[in-house]
Amino acid sequence: MGERIDWLDTARGFGIVAVVAGHVTSDPAVWAATFHFHMPLFFMLSGMVFTPKAFADVAHRRARTLLLPYAMWLVIVAGLDVLVALTAGHPMYLPWERPAAALARMLLGGTFLVGPFGIFWFVTCLYVVQLAAVLILRRPPQQVLIIAVLLLAVTHVIPRMPNPWGLVSVPAATFFFVAGALHRRHADALGWPLTAIALGAGSLAAVSRPLDLKIAEVGTPVLSIVAALGLCHLILTVAKRAPSVSPIAALGRASLVIMYGHLTLFYALRDHMGKAAVAALCALMPLGLWLILRRFPAARALLLGEWLLDRRPPVATAQAPPLPFRHEQA
Repeated sequence: MGERIDWLDTARGFGIVAVVAGHVTSDPAVWAATFHFHMPLFFMLSGMVFTPKAFADVAHRRARTLLLPYAMWLVIVAGLDVLVALTAGHPMYLPWERPAAALARMLLGGTFLVGPFGIFWFVTCLYVVQLAAVLILRRPPQQVLIIAVLLLAVTHVIPRMPNPWGLVSVPAATFFFVAGALHRRHADALGWPLTAIALGAGSLAAVSRPLDLKIAEVGTPVLSIVAALGLCHLILTVAKRAPSVSPIAALGRASLVIMYGHLTLFYALRDHMGKAAVAALCALMPLGLWLILRRFPAARALLLGEWLLDRRPPVATAQAPPLPFRHEQA
């Protein structure tokens, strides 16, 4: 495993704050602003730190570091869903009065999971995206660019349909993943002109519809994706210049647990306190849980996807993991 890249924590922190804000708010302007970039940012971060290896190796390692924690958190949140329903009088978001249907929804994932499970699609989608990236990013640069353009075209013709495991979202997610890989390779060389272009691109958010990658909705054709790319670059630029020790960076380090836990807290607390308080607790309580979980090797492996046996001495060139919540080479 490579050395930790601190500014990536800050970028993830900005992203996870946007995720929480987008889910907690009822303000259309806040929702539109956050949905213009938050999930594209996470896929771009994943692409920036992805190093393709053998297909079978990536499939096996990511099954341990992505799918195993996904399954564990799915069971935990399902249990909490029942507990909240029993204690707070809320409806259950899985139909346990029909156990077969509830289990089928858990197995299908994606858009078959709603309420406190609403973000789970991201992990299964990311797993498939990383497998696709093994095949794409090993190709010559010109072919990678052509594939990126083709992916961009495909994202605009996919019809609205059920989305098990987030598979329908894979073309759009892979586009942003590949964009992240290209950003890592070329952004520093392009320097301030790229930032100037990003300012103009990001301003298109004012005249385009937001994206909702869970349902493969890419907003206003081309404009929304260009706006997302610009906003993501600006966030990365700010993150590189921000202090490495900050509350935002701390949230970034805990963003996996925040991702899995914040919607359960939101649905449990939303009727009992104001939205600002709920948003704060949705971020801070999972942060506290992360601080506890990381102290136990079994919890780190099963719930955080951090396998201590996979650790290696730091190398000169820092690398981080495909998942935008941790650092580990693919």
